[in-house]
Amino acid sequence: GPVAVGARVDWGRHELIVERIEGPFAAASVSFDAGWYAAAATVDTPDMLEAALDRAAYRPGDTAQLRIVPRSAGTALVKVMSNRLIDMQVIEVTEGENLIDLAVTDDWGAGAYVAASVLRPMGEGDARMPARALGLAHAAVDPGPRRLSAELVAPAEAEPRRPLEVALRIKGAAPGETIHATIAAVDVGILNLTGFAAPDPEGHYFGQRRLGMGLRDIYGRLIDGHQGAMGSVRSGGDAGMRARLDAPPPTEELVAFFSGPLTVGADGTVSTSFDMPAFNGTVRLMAVAWSGRAVGQASRDVLVRDPVVVTASLPRFMAPGDESRLLLEITHARGPAGRIGLDIAAPAALQLGTVPSGLDLTQGGRARIEVPVSARDTGLHEITVALALPDGGTLSRNLRLPVQVNDPELVRLSRFEIGDGQSFVLDADVFAGLMPGTASATLAVGPMARLHTARLMRMLDRYPFGCTEQIAAAAMPLLYLGEVAEVMGLAHADDLHDRVGRAVGDILANQTGNGSFGLWYPSSGDLWLDAFVTDFLSRARARGHAVPDTAFRMALDNLRNQINFAPDFDSGGAPWAYALMVLAREGAAAVGDLRYYADVKADAFDTPLAAGQLGAALAHYGDQTRADAMFARAGRLMQQAIAQPERRLWRADYGTNLRDAAALLTLAVQAGSDALDRAALTDVIARQADRDLSTQEAVWTLLAAHALIDRPGAEGFTLNGQPVAGPLIRLVDDRTLGTGRLDIRNGSGRPATVTLATYGIPDEPEPAQGNGYRISRMHYTLDGEPADLRSVPAGTRLVTVLEITAFEDTLARLAVTDPLPAGFEIDNPNLLRGGDVRALEWLDLHEWVEHAEFRQDRFMAALDWGGTGTLRLGYIVRAITPGAYHHPAASVEDMYRPTYRARTDAGRAGVRAE
Repeated sequence: GPVAVGARVDWGRHELIVERIEGPFAAASVSFDAGWYAAAATVDTPDMLEAALDRAAYRPGDTAQLRIVPRSAGTALVKVMSNRLIDMQVIEVTEGENLIDLAVTDDWGAGAYVAASVLRPMGEGDARMPARALGLAHAAVDPGPRRLSAELVAPAEAEPRRPLEVALRIKGAAPGETIHATIAAVDVGILNLTGFAAPDPEGHYFGQRRLGMGLRDIYGRLIDGHQGAMGSVRSGGDAGMRARLDAPPPTEELVAFFSGPLTVGADGTVSTSFDMPAFNGTVRLMAVAWSGRAVGQASRDVLVRDPVVVTASLPRFMAPGDESRLLLEITHARGPAGRIGLDIAAPAALQLGTVPSGLDLTQGGRARIEVPVSARDTGLHEITVALALPDGGTLSRNLRLPVQVNDPELVRLSRFEIGDGQSFVLDADVFAGLMPGTASATLAVGPMARLHTARLMRMLDRYPFGCTEQIAAAAMPLLYLGEVAEVMGLAHADDLHDRVGRAVGDILANQTGNGSFGLWYPSSGDLWLDAFVTDFLSRARARGHAVPDTAFRMALDNLRNQINFAPDFDSGGAPWAYALMVLAREGAAAVGDLRYYADVKADAFDTPLAAGQLGAALAHYGDQTRADAMFARAGRLMQQAIAQPERRLWRADYGTNLRDAAALLTLAVQAGSDALDRAALTDVIARQADRDLSTQEAVWTLLAAHALIDRPGAEGFTLNGQPVAGPLIRLVDDRTLGTGRLDIRNGSGRPATVTLATYGIPDEPEPAQGNGYRISRMHYTLDGEPADLRSVPAGTRLVTVLEITAFEDTLARLAVTDPLPAGFEIDNPNLLRGGDVRALEWLDLHEWVEHAEFRQDRFMAALDWGGTGTLRLGYIVRAITPGAYHHPAASVEDMYRPTYRARTDAGRAGVRAE
């Protein structure tokens, strides 16, 4: 049992060490402080003064004692500070311990800092040079009546599938005072994964604040620097590039409940209840209470468990054809022991092996049961585990198993015309050769078909990456083409507003304090990106969406500041043109600047889009003559660009000829300029819209379609015999279409264009291929020996290495995706920033990636890279769940020239039990 250890100790820091003297060596230690507390580091250097206060907290009217221990006698300046100077004393002190009384007043607020500077004159003692030592201590002030005492009342142990009754008791309220409270119940495992700490309003309002004053003197100029040692700077962290951790849907129901705000009754209590699911584990109850003058909080843990606890283990996901097992660990916790009946049910999409009818469980005993599981079809499938207990009761657990295909998607495009009176039938034959459950198609007929509107809407809706530019690009069409998104089933009317709002929030998360934006995290230096994002925010505000005023003002100020401090330039004016256009729309540009650039610096705007954006800015201020001149120049530049093959150059404006043509057409229509040949630009866009498009190309093509088409409907067409209302655009998948068909008949009196795009995973995996790049995937042991992923012992850690080779010298923004086989998971999500990979000396990895995502089903990375050599990326995986699994192909693509891409072969992977 516990052993009490007692000993007299002096003031200072102590360590108690316990060692085993018989048997294998074992040791444990604990550190503690006695007497006045002072951090050990305060005595490391002679200019640090040991300073401490006698109590942890004070009340106004108390007397605080400051203890300082200077190394020599001198004069002490004792200051009490917060965000201002509260009090200061000049005291003569002796060498060694000195106690100084300080009166605690209301001016100390929620807490104050006490600083002591001890100055030693020149020539004192053996030292001929002056010296100064500085010490600092924080004094907390007890909030007194501003603190509410809160206590959660709940059972120490509760059962799942029943209400968990919780009460909150509040003390310290004034008579007649109204108190509100919130109560949350969350799985401790979730809190540990997310690093979430229980709410602490008392610490927020009355906790230690950063010192709001600076301490400066000129004593450092008088001290002999040769008498001291160089200091070291202690700084932390590798948190500059944060990795996202995403996951497939949870396999069990999550415990994360919230109740409130609640009003506390006159007796000082308030109650609520939470309906617990089939959950076994620890739930943390967290409460926050507040009134007009005081705050408080409380938390406590509750153990939730069944009489017989069932712990189930499945792969996090599976693919069709994968084979694994369901592991059940059944533990008797309380109640009668004996024979327990067992039944496991699963849908036809999952095939289960032999399931025993039951098992015998002793008091406190444990049993393990493995049931083979094979995945047949995609979807989120539910497995039900039911137990019949010896006392006649029953327990059940519902487990969800995602079955998904993570191979790269195949896209087939077609475009044709149907004459007046003719029809087109879409049936299941369009999905031939594609794996069931993965196939879908977009169909567009009439005005919206020529520019592949349906296909581009789906592409942006499902784009797998999420940098700031891509988030804004995906959300911008929703501002204008909401009806199309609704007809396609991509969003509901009330969901469109929320989706734009979420996009605004995600974008602002990457805004810096000066108003600029970073691609993957807050940073600055990319004016074109700043202008594009501010353009989206401006358009969203104009369409009635909520954009925080402060954030939007900062974004505009950033553009204005960069324009005001722009250097004189004779080329590369694209970023400045975009910024000027956005400012002009908001009435924040100087019309004199616009006219100067148009009259004197027109040649500096040397891309078609830059010239068009300057023209659009002039049009916003009503200067149509200069606007038309700039649009005419943009048209000439566009003709020159499309007359020659497009080279793979790094463009800071994320653009291509197609993007420039679509954006130029959009701006010209919106500006009312006839200086461009709109039909010719539309032909340029239509000819290239059949290939893979970047987010920039897609968003501006959609905006061009919106600008050109006044009536996106399909008057005169019928769908399965019924007249079509609104645009004739559909998104169907193989499950919803089934054996049905879409019969589209043209009764419009004129020929109509039909565009059809089919998407899905091929029945047979495609071989490795590449255009512009080659990618290969290899696996190694931690010692650098080649490893075979087809048979790996459970618990083994392996290194996955991706090698990417460019076929020509180019610079690109690359996106790399490597799906994991089921049964494996990434072992360490910090690898690219130091972690375990750095310890593997045989690896020669790429030094820096812009962004990394370590998901439960794949590794994703985005990086800027150029040259013709080979780059290597690596991460560590661990074999987790026994089984035989499909290993999807890894891929790489140029995000802004996506026709340049490559993929590996697909393969097999296996984990064996050891």
